[in-house]
Amino acid sequence: MNYSESQQVLEKVKNAKNIIVNCHYSPDPDSVGAALSMYQALKKLNKSVTIYSPGEIANNLAFLPAFKKVDVVEFSKVDYTQYDLFIALDSSTWDNIVGNKEFLQPNIDMVVVDHHRSNLGYGSVNLIDKDCVSTCEILKLMFDDWGLRIDVDLANTLLTGIIGDSGAFRYPATTHKTLTIASELMEIGADKDKIIFNLFQCTDYEVLKFWGLALSKLKIEDNFAWTAISNEEYKQFKKPLKAKSSFASVFLQSIDNTDFGFIAVEENKNMLDISFRSRTGIVDTSKIAVEMGGGGHIWAAGGRIEGLPFDKAVDKALQIIKKYSK
Repeated sequence: MNYSESQQVLEKVKNAKNIIVNCHYSPDPDSVGAALSMYQALKKLNKSVTIYSPGEIANNLAFLPAFKKVDVVEFSKVDYTQYDLFIALDSSTWDNIVGNKEFLQPNIDMVVVDHHRSNLGYGSVNLIDKDCVSTCEILKLMFDDWGLRIDVDLANTLLTGIIGDSGAFRYPATTHKTLTIASELMEIGADKDKIIFNLFQCTDYEVLKFWGLALSKLKIEDNFAWTAISNEEYKQFKKPLKAKSSFASVFLQSIDNTDFGFIAVEENKNMLDISFRSRTGIVDTSKIAVEMGGGGHIWAAGGRIEGLPFDKAVDKALQIIKKYSK
């Protein structure tokens, strides 16, 4: 048995009729992979499942089985009385799911499965493994505990989340356990090359142009690098999906003489969305993100500054960040 909580989660699933699984705000490959993996697993158990996401999914994930099953919604408008279980995946807080601090957690039984160190354990059952590089890694172990048969489609979906959150096994949180699980999924038939091609070699042209602007505004201050993009600038590039997080992953972990970096994008007026990446691990970016109402882990995290115009929001972000930069 990998997790004592696995059977508790399974009991919740068995007793539920209609289940929600989620992608988190600004969904990344691990968020989407976890949601689609859980969907496939629950369907094998003959459950009624709905996948909700607060935002659009990037097209480079369209190769995944069940991709079209994701419904983009405002979580505040969902009728939760139709459901009896919410399985919250890859989301350290309820705010991280909905992207809206005003909408409080609804009255529905909730199971949490996550790998973020900042997770607050807001479910009736909380399976949180902070030593895993991705939530999909946890799901693979949990499905093994369930005795669930993992087919090729499910193996591909799980491996997508693992490769995404490990940076194709480059990030320090990758362990021998990660590689063992990846190997097992590849033995089942998961196509590593196809996954890496879609995740890292299918960048939209507008995203590349956005990167050019972000690089032109890049600054180095103390031991961190940063760049900030206003809403007016962001709209010029048609608000490309994943431009911010992909910039953070590609550039902010490779700048010499820095410990970490961040990119701040005013995705909507008076809402500054921030992605952090740690380069050396000396600075735990999740601690900064938590102070901004977000979460994550040492190497990657995200937060938001809301209710302020762009320049003041950037100044506030810098004030918070400088408390942790040393």
